[in-house]
Amino acid sequence: MRSVLHRLIERYAPLLVSAALLLGLFQFLIGAAVASANVGGAIELLLSTLPPIMQNAVATQLMGGLTTSGLIAFGWSHPIAQALGMAVAVVLAANAVAGEVEAGTIELVLSQPLSRRRYFGTHVLFALAALAGLGVAGVAGTVVGQYVFSLPHFAPAALLRLGACYLALMSACFGITLLLSAFARDGGRVATFGFLIALTSYVAQVIGALWLKAAFVLPYTLHHYFSPGDILVENASLTRPMAVLVGVFVAGIGIGWAHFRRRDLP
Repeated sequence: MRSVLHRLIERYAPLLVSAALLLGLFQFLIGAAVASANVGGAIELLLSTLPPIMQNAVATQLMGGLTTSGLIAFGWSHPIAQALGMAVAVVLAANAVAGEVEAGTIELVLSQPLSRRRYFGTHVLFALAALAGLGVAGVAGTVVGQYVFSLPHFAPAALLRLGACYLALMSACFGITLLLSAFARDGGRVATFGFLIALTSYVAQVIGALWLKAAFVLPYTLHHYFSPGDILVENASLTRPMAVLVGVFVAGIGIGWAHFRRRDLP
């Protein structure tokens, strides 16, 4: 187990450190944007970082007007914040099984005195720790930005709940991708499908929120259960969102393990 963990740390440290720094910096810069401009100007600045196809959709979503706190919370729903978390979750899951099979290294790793259960469990625990660290970095960026730019502060409990929900969302993406990885032999293909599933969830959530006729899709998207504005500003309950996201994670891990433990390798 230690050898697998050491290998994972060596392999993914650059990715994890880079993603954590970028997410923390992005959340910090959200505070800078809010402090250096009026709310309307900050919204315009945020929209300019989006792909043209999404600018109208997000602009419509923000037409109700946002407070300073609401705009800071929106930074957690921004595609950049979502993409950083999804990239880490998908890469770790895709390479856990399919990537190792494709590289021809999984048999060598499992030839050591290491059970499949420990191998699989180590990858899951490492991913949870990595995603938790990513969430902590993002929350730290938000907190530092609020202090440096003298913005309204969120309660520590609200920030803790935000970090927990972000972890649950990205863990759900990890669980789905690991399920695919447990059945596949091509890590690149698994990563592509995992990212497409996460991206589809995000886009479907945006469309469902803007178009009443498409609202029926919302409960079937992962991102419907991650609402930073409700968490930070409205103090909404996380009971149902956490239950759904954790349930998806557990189901993905469970089904993936059930197949992996009796799968022929490579």
